[in-house]
Amino acid sequence: MKTINALGLALALASTAFFSQIAAAHASLKSSSPAAGTTVEVAPKEISLTFNEKVEEAFSAMTVKDASGKEVATAKAKVDATDGVTLHLEVPALPSGEYSGWPSAMTAIAEPVGSSSR
Repeated sequence: MKTINALGLALALASTAFFSQIAAAHASLKSSSPAAGTTVEVAPKEISLTFNEKVEEAFSAMTVKDASGKEVATAKAKVDATDGVTLHLEVPALPSGEYSGWPSAMTAIAEPVGSSSR
């Protein structure tokens, strides 16, 4: 059975915890789905990142690349309208492999949050 490390994807996004909470006043990542550090059997259709405060959709993005550096998720990340703190990215069907994610978000009070990792 093939597995996909789709959390080289969300792990990448979550493990760095968006600047590892440089200061308590800055937004930090609370959780991700799929969960950070996991290997999944089937690629997720969506990646979700939940922050401790609201983020601005117009200034927030997630980039997902395959092992060769090619961007594989081209959809725009969207903020969940019901809570304002969760950023969602639709992910196309992905073959088995390792993927890297680069999130960047801006909070509602204009604090940048971002990182890159695998």
